[in-house]
Amino acid sequence: MQQMYPVFSGEIAKRGIRKTTIAKAIGVSYNAFYNKMRGVASFTFDEACTIQERFFPDMDLRNLFRRA
Repeated sequence: MQQMYPVFSGEIAKRGIRKTTIAKAIGVSYNAFYNKMRGVASFTFDEACTIQERFFPDMDLRNLFRRA
């Protein structure tokens, strides 16, 4: 999978967070989440904020979603 968001992808792996858990938290299917990670679709601002607040509260939103 192409890494559109290398910091986000790396933090998911480092912290052992399941992608299905993140998808459920933002109310999308795993396939929709996968498309967003690849850049086929975009994360909404609300989705990005929810992800940052729930899973990465110690990280800056802009850095977390910095594009490759």
